[in-house]
Amino acid sequence: MSSVSIKIVCGCALMFWLVIPFRLHAQASAWGAATGAKKEATKTKGKLKNLKDHIEKWGLDSSYNRAFLLGGKINTDGWSGCVWFVKRKNYTNNIWQISFSEIRHEKQTKQKGKNTTFPELGNATPYVFGKINNLYTLQVGFGKEKILLPGVMEGNLSVSYRYNTGLSLAMLKPYYLKMLQVDYTNSPPIAHILQDHYTHEDSAQFLNDKLILGASTWSKGLDAIDFVPGAYLETALAITPGKHKTFVQQITLGLNAALYYKPLPIMQGQQAYPWQVCLFAGVGVGKRW
Repeated sequence: MSSVSIKIVCGCALMFWLVIPFRLHAQASAWGAATGAKKEATKTKGKLKNLKDHIEKWGLDSSYNRAFLLGGKINTDGWSGCVWFVKRKNYTNNIWQISFSEIRHEKQTKQKGKNTTFPELGNATPYVFGKINNLYTLQVGFGKEKILLPGVMEGNLSVSYRYNTGLSLAMLKPYYLKMLQVDYTNSPPIAHILQDHYTHEDSAQFLNDKLILGASTWSKGLDAIDFVPGAYLETALAITPGKHKTFVQQITLGLNAALYYKPLPIMQGQQAYPWQVCLFAGVGVGKRW
């Protein structure tokens, strides 16, 4: 064997001993990284499964006997915040309901106050022209829920009919405005702000938009609320998603009607009635156990 051949063989051997350990080390590192990523993914998946199991045990128990729901409704004449407590009894449930609503007149619209003559009194703010009172209602009642379609759509949805009735308390809070009061006996005229609500005696001033700076703060008039008792009746269809598929929630579509012992005026110049009727769409979320 020539000296050149010996050199070539020695070079190949040296490269073998250098390259092979390096490639083995790289493969080991890649395998270790893949194993670590797989362990991390398994750990994350386990946490998510535990969280899912916890939620199902906390609020999505398929064999529940009671339910507590919080939610709200969009009404054709305003909005409502609601609390429901349901006690399950086979295919008929008992329901206790508490709701607080704001009733708005169909004619009320906001507009911007006008104050260009006395800018030192502040900027004009939005208000409702001709509004006499803010109207709120508090309803407390009891009713029944009858399951019409239990577990349709492969157990993912149920439809029920419900009704409840009880006491309704209407609250008429005077609607205050910031009015411009101008003293023209001075030169130049001096103006100041007077916060007042509508009365028959000062109706001309109250309905003069040039003298209205804007609406007072909401708390103004809380000490002068007029309470009007009455009764209500509510009927609705309740759509409940599958208890084992999603967090507890319920969609309701229905009608609410209330009757009071005297008319409830909201807007000046509009007929006031002793009753309120509205359609609504609502949603509730909560806990079953």
